[in-house]
Amino acid sequence: MKHIHLQRHLSITLSALILTNTIMLADDKKENIKLNSIEIVEDTKTKYLYNKKMSANRSNIELKNTAKSIQIFNEDFIKDASLQNIEDVIKFSSNTIYTGDSHGRTNQISMRGFEGVPILIDGLKVTNKLAHPDINNFETVEVQKGPDSLQYGESSPGGIVNLVKKKPSKESIGEIGFEFNDNTAQKANIDLGGSLNEEDSLYYRLVSTIKKDKGYVNNNTDTNGIFLAPSLAYDINDNNTLTFVSEYTKETSPSTFGTYVNKQGELVSSLENTISNPDEKFKKTQKLVGLDLDSTFNTWNSHFKYRYINYVGDNADVHMPFMYNETTNTLSRIYAKQKQKFQEHALQYTVNKKLNILNLDHNITLGADYNKAYSKLDMYADMGTTYSINLSNPSYEELTRLSDHSSARDMSTEKTYVKSWGTFLQDSINLSDSLILNAGLRYSESKPKTGQKTDAYTPSLGLVYHVTPKTILYTNYSESFKPNSNKDINKKILDPETGNGLELGIKQKLLDDKFNLTAAVFKINKENIAKLDPNDVTNQSYKASGEQESKGFEIDISGEITSNLSIIASYGYTKTKDKDNDNLKLTNVPEHTANIFTTYNLASFNLPSIHIGGGARYIGNRYADEANKIELDSAIVYNANIGYKKNNWKANLSIQNLSDEKYVDGALSSNARGTRVYAGTPKTVYATISYAF
Repeated sequence: MKHIHLQRHLSITLSALILTNTIMLADDKKENIKLNSIEIVEDTKTKYLYNKKMSANRSNIELKNTAKSIQIFNEDFIKDASLQNIEDVIKFSSNTIYTGDSHGRTNQISMRGFEGVPILIDGLKVTNKLAHPDINNFETVEVQKGPDSLQYGESSPGGIVNLVKKKPSKESIGEIGFEFNDNTAQKANIDLGGSLNEEDSLYYRLVSTIKKDKGYVNNNTDTNGIFLAPSLAYDINDNNTLTFVSEYTKETSPSTFGTYVNKQGELVSSLENTISNPDEKFKKTQKLVGLDLDSTFNTWNSHFKYRYINYVGDNADVHMPFMYNETTNTLSRIYAKQKQKFQEHALQYTVNKKLNILNLDHNITLGADYNKAYSKLDMYADMGTTYSINLSNPSYEELTRLSDHSSARDMSTEKTYVKSWGTFLQDSINLSDSLILNAGLRYSESKPKTGQKTDAYTPSLGLVYHVTPKTILYTNYSESFKPNSNKDINKKILDPETGNGLELGIKQKLLDDKFNLTAAVFKINKENIAKLDPNDVTNQSYKASGEQESKGFEIDISGEITSNLSIIASYGYTKTKDKDNDNLKLTNVPEHTANIFTTYNLASFNLPSIHIGGGARYIGNRYADEANKIELDSAIVYNANIGYKKNNWKANLSIQNLSDEKYVDGALSSNARGTRVYAGTPKTVYATISYAF
């Protein structure tokens, strides 16, 4: 592949900001301000433009008054583009890439050069989540860039993602849909909602999916799953609403250990061949229950959220990849058995208050949150017996059981937990009709069952200037933190990893407010990264001395170009360096990424019920190893769609990865045992049909 060489001279100039915040009492009766204001935009055919309040924002700040780069992808876009998983949605945001799923256990997202991006659920931090959650259950997917531990605590300096689930609806909803693909996959889903009484005070939502998928890999195990998500809301009175939510997921699928690349970064095996054993089964079960209490009054509101999650992931018997030999293209595997059990209690409470202090309008937010996450691992591994296959032409042995491995080592752990909590105060001050100051400070604390406490203070400061009603300039400084689990030579837990970032951007409305553009330049530093202590000859102690940096530019656009032509697109440039590793680039981070998806309605051809669409995703070359010796090629992945919408019927035919490009999403590991990666999905044809009633 030809490499694209672009040079960006980035310059960020920020003014010094002085915050003076006086806490005063205010009479609630003196002003009557409606919170949660919504900016109304003209309805469009595809409705890709989203200008409502961001769900992940615990304050009442509208998007236009937020000093952050934020992209929100709604259900219309997800369906028109035939996106199958949340990671397919997330990577449409600039400088955002998907690097794998850790053997089917969790979605791994990198943003602005840094991995470990947390995925929130309805604006709530959840430690352990199901990988690849059912995409039919989400109204929007929100992406917020840059370090930001202010409202949610532990985070990545790259940003956060929030998945907004479908809520109970007073309006009647009824839709049933079916999906098929050329791998003989079958999926049926239903979405129901509406009021249950004449007063419209009791209303519900039910989302459910049943699926079966053979997949493109030659496994003897098909993916079979069921998902059920009923929710119920009750308006206690005009000011208070109580909502009960629940979910049940049960799925059986093959193991997903990825594949390998050689020292030239080339895939060494057909994507249709598994590198473990075709008889393996990975069983996942997740149960979720929770409630929300939302209270809204004239000048204040409050939101209480609680979720309990119980997850079990069971890889009963596997022949796990262990060591790759590039010379012979053979892979040695070992027997392993693993079951992970997670339970979690997550609580969150937020109060927003409108005040006028010294003739300035303030929007004050006070929040607190608490998580207690339990975990238990049952694991056995037999390191003394290996099973070898040639990846060019694999011949698989019979899958063994634990009873066949008397020398298997018991690597199980006792049930343990980590408790974390935090509180923050944020104020958005209207310094004038066009100038808004956002400032806040958070205290966070984390403590394992047996271990030392980690705590951190994280500030955030932003300035928004409305040049005109259509042009907004913003700048911000924010910080993030993540607890370290490694210990120093004195057996003390290291200080948490910290991130800090500067950003300068513009938000622009175009084409009669039907088109949004957001552009930003940024610089982010990550510090206190655990590195092996050279003074410890046992190589078991660490020092919090590592430092990494990323800087770049990005642009995101969405909306209507004409009444028939809609588009979502992005471009990102990120330059990274590991300052403790000769300024080499960080792994899995391309300098250039770009995305585009567009739909065109054929009304001008007297076919108003039909739209055509398509797009492309570009991911630049990047390195799979810290030494920057194994380079993964750039790739362009195309897709095409044709859709039909008339009355209550919808149908869509989509081809994803139209040219059947062979490419890598990201590297899981690269060491003496080989470089294991996750490859992109090959060409797949999807057909969907749905009926609303």
